[in-house]
Amino acid sequence: MPVSRKRKKSAKSTSAARAERRRAHTRQVRLARSLADVAAGYEQGQAMRLESARPHALALAADLMTSPRAGTALEDELCARLGPLLADLDERPLEEYVGPDHLVVALAGVLHDAGDDEPARRVSAALAAILPSPLRDRTGLDSPDPEVAGEVRWTRDRYGSRFAVAAPFATPEGPVRWYLWDIDACAFVPLPVHAGFYASPEEALAAWQVGVGPFAAGGTSWRRVDDSGLLADLLPKPEEISALGGESAEQFTEYHRCRRLAEVVLDLPPVLRLDVKETALDLGPDRFVSWWRGRAEGPEPGNLEALAEEMFDSWPMIAPALFDTCSPHRVESVSHQIRDEYRKDADELLALLPAWVTWLSERTGLPSELRERALARTGAATVPDDRLMQRVAE
Repeated sequence: MPVSRKRKKSAKSTSAARAERRRAHTRQVRLARSLADVAAGYEQGQAMRLESARPHALALAADLMTSPRAGTALEDELCARLGPLLADLDERPLEEYVGPDHLVVALAGVLHDAGDDEPARRVSAALAAILPSPLRDRTGLDSPDPEVAGEVRWTRDRYGSRFAVAAPFATPEGPVRWYLWDIDACAFVPLPVHAGFYASPEEALAAWQVGVGPFAAGGTSWRRVDDSGLLADLLPKPEEISALGGESAEQFTEYHRCRRLAEVVLDLPPVLRLDVKETALDLGPDRFVSWWRGRAEGPEPGNLEALAEEMFDSWPMIAPALFDTCSPHRVESVSHQIRDEYRKDADELLALLPAWVTWLSERTGLPSELRERALARTGAATVPDDRLMQRVAE
């Protein structure tokens, strides 16, 4: 049977085409106005935050300009003063909120207004030295990058989701100092739960092991960085200058400097990992469903496929290479997120969590003693939001 050819659409009249162009133009104008309103609101909000930050910046600048310190010592003092102040400001009501970037931008403005005298220059140089590039661009401050004075090292805990990264930095005064990032990749976004300078890599490793706990950090030692892609997923990015809320004074102390130094480390020549392994993130939720049905343990939920997709989306994936890891803190963090997002509908998804943890731990060959500790957290009660920001010992 012959198939009829589709009729060619008749060309629109000139008036109809013009009318459509006018409607499209009107939509674009409305969208542009809407975006302009959003941008204007954002700028107005930023201006209000900066105005709120100014009195605090004035007091901080006055204290710092009377300090006899300079160079690295003044940078350390600046960071030490920022920590408690930012922690206090973080506790204030939303209408009085002043974030880390608001405070340092206001401080840069105060120092600029102070003129070109020697104390203001010293403090401005210290401020420029700790700011990541987006804030240096915004404030007009500039400073040469610190020099990495040797090999960057890293290690991870027994669960594979808590990292220590250490880099040696030269100082104008002479001694090399080792900067440590203690990075917890258990939450939805990898977080530097601790950072700071140490006199040696051994001292930095010992401090990290104490923070992680002897069980999870037992037997760890420094290794050469062998995967720049994973390192980039872990270290804080300069464009992510936004406090999540709940940071401690200690975390705020190194809030800006840990991002500045991370930029320097990530600018080093990359090391590409050759033995990239397939993760559950590559496989998708269908593989978990197949595993469940192959085990034939317990009644199957009627909506197993949908639940598996929800669990897949709830599991941290910002660092894809770590998708299979399941520490107690990661299980606790995901449980908290599920309760927060799904509210009264969370129970069915949480009931699937033990099987999910078992599947991942079987895939990775996680020792049974570690798996049992992770499984024990699947029924954990709701935890305070700020615990997700804390330095948790496993």
